[in-house]
Formats: sequence, C-alpha cells, structure tokens
Amino acid sequence: MQTVDENNCNVQSTKELISDMYKNVTMAQGTIKTLTKYVKQKDVKERLHKQIEQYDHYIEQIGTVGANLGFDPTPAPKFALAMANMGIKTKMLANQKQTHVAKIMMQGTLNGIIDLYRLDKKYQDAHPQTASLLKEILHYEESCLEACKNML
Repeated sequence: MQTVDENNCNVQSTKELISDMYKNVTMAQGTIKTLTKYVKQKDVKERLHKQIEQYDHYIEQIGTVGANLGFDPTPAPKFALAMANMGIKTKMLANQKQTHVAKIMMQGTLNGIIDLYRLDKKYQDAHPQTASLLKEILHYEESCLEACKNML
C-alpha cells in the first residue's frame, strides 16, 4: 500500500529520490576530490574546488529534506566510488593535460545528468520540494557540462 503525505505525494518515492540524489551528489563530489589531486592548472583546480563546495551545499540540502521526513539518505556505495576513483587515477597517470581533465569531467558530468533525468521521470509522484531540488541539481550539472567545454 502506497503511503502519501499531506501534499498527496508518495512518501516512499520521495525517500527513494532523496537517497538517489544523495548518491549522485556524493559520487560526483568524491570523484572530483580525487581528480583535483592530479590537476596542475590553478584555474581548473579552483573551479573544481568550487564544485566540491556546491556539492557540500547540495548534500546539506538533501540531508535537511531527508531529516524533515525522518529519513537518513544513503551515500554512494563505497565500492562504486572506489572503482570510479581507480579509473580516474589510471586515466590521470597517463595524461594530465587540461583537455584530458575536461574529457573526464564531461564524461562523469554527463553520466550524472543522465541519472538525474532518469530520476526525474521515475519519481514524478515525489514531494515537490524534493523534485525542485532535483531540478536545481540538474540545472547545476548542465551548467558544469557547459563550463567543461571551455576547457577543451
């Protein structure tokens, strides 16, 4: 039986969306932290640090929405993060040029965007506050993808 809240939203869908957004953002943040260690260009490194800070903001927002529902979201699985970080390390050892960093960033960002679009379709019955946050994160990711084009 589906549980709905006072906004006539599916509570389970909302919790699942919160958890999936949290996984998406923690995965993005974790991989960028790994990538930053290999970046030499000061301006690129600064941009990556700003992204990490923005993800901190989103993690806090997602946690607050989850707390309002009495729910603690699940971060990205450690195994998935470890595999992604290992891939980044391998790629960066082979080539540390700015265009290569841009390519890695664009691939990861595009994967995150695809996942967010999938979530938007899957959880249309989620709470409006959660759906709004999803769209905000999606818009941010799309702007990051555009910014990466300037690094090519």
